Amino acid sequence: MIKKYIKYIVATTVLATTIQATPAFANPEVPVTNGQINAVNQNIDDLETKFQQLDNEISLSIEKSQILNEKIVTQQGKIKETEIEIIKADEDLANHKEVYSERLKSIQEKGNQSVVTYAEVLLSAGSISEFFNRFTAISKIIENDNILLEGFKEKEVTLKEAKEQLQNHINELEKSKVELAAEQKQIEENKQQIAQELEAAKGELEILRAQQEAQLAAEQALRESALETQQQSQAQAPVTTQATAQASTQAPTPSVVAPITNSATANSVIATAKQYLGVPYVWGGSTPSGFDCSGFTSYVFRSVGISLPRTSSAQQNVGTRISLSQVQPGDLVFRGSPAYHVGIYIGGGQYIHAPQTGDVVKIASFNPSKFSTASRILK
Repeated sequence: MIKKYIKYIVATTVLATTIQATPAFANPEVPVTNGQINAVNQNIDDLETKFQQLDNEISLSIEKSQILNEKIVTQQGKIKETEIEIIKADEDLANHKEVYSERLKSIQEKGNQSVVTYAEVLLSAGSISEFFNRFTAISKIIENDNILLEGFKEKEVTLKEAKEQLQNHINELEKSKVELAAEQKQIEENKQQIAQELEAAKGELEILRAQQEAQLAAEQALRESALETQQQSQAQAPVTTQATAQASTQAPTPSVVAPITNSATANSVIATAKQYLGVPYVWGGSTPSGFDCSGFTSYVFRSVGISLPRTSSAQQNVGTRISLSQVQPGDLVFRGSPAYHVGIYIGGGQYIHAPQTGDVVKIASFNPSKFSTASRILK
């Protein structure tokens, strides 16, 4: 009887402690339910999904930034080539002007104008035929000079216009880089806000679980006390009856069938992926020093001789699309359409992935309802 009383006191104390530890958001008079915990878990899952989407946006923007940088370098190279052509055109124009100037200067030193000199050349012709030949030659010289000078000038103008266009293009690319950097900054600020909400939700979940565990412990203590009273009242009952009752209350042990895969390639993919457990998540990362989600999957498959595109949305279109209920070890599983996250199914209701910023490559439970598509890469 004393023992029963002590257990009752323990149960009452546990319940009292639970009520005192109840957070401000919970009603201390209402027990914590599985529905409350499931709601908080769902909130955490939604926040993690947003986090992964933002990580994906940053990875894509980093890729865009790299492409912009490559374009800027290319345009700068073209500007240098154009500048060299402009210098060459200026030199050719100056040289021709110098030759043309020397010719005029030579004529003027003789005290004649160019037209008069050309006239003398024509009039000194010995025949009509020679006159027309000289006239044609002089006209050709004058025409060629004019055409050459105009051609050099046009080329120079064209090259300068091309240089201006290239510079304008570079300015536009630089402007795009600035806008992209601003977008990345905004995404990072959004991530920080979500990170705070995520931590608050996880804290709420821990408190609810602790409260529920305390309640369950108190209920268990009360049940044990009641059971002890019942056993004392049935002390005179036949042993065989008690043994039969105990045997009837024992639940059958469920049989567990391990997943089987005959694919050596799947085994090699999974073994390779597990080598990088604990590697930190890094935006745009595609090496063992740091991975993002698609960088991780592409690196793992490349290690076994299979080339995948860089981004999760592009990887979603590779291989054979399969139902999420048909996934096998080695299949890629995606969230979103187009995908913003990807991982590798490893069997047993689990998959391996690089989750999000601040996390590491890890194995997680695979819930098909939280994924959009799956692709079979291995044959």
